[in-house]
Amino acid sequence: MQDVVEDLYDEAEQAIELGNYNDASLLQSQADLLFEVQENLGTVLTEMEDKSDG
Repeated sequence: MQDVVEDLYDEAEQAIELGNYNDASLLQSQADLLFEVQENLGTVLTEMEDKSDG
């Protein structure tokens, strides 16, 4: 999932360089959202591991 996030950020940067600001904004937003999902999943998995260990 981290690779996808990085790819989206890279594509957003390329879109900015080409002056495609609407595309860049959309790509950036999607990357931000996916990054948050990734972080939240990490938190949930950690909590689940803690419960199973306890």
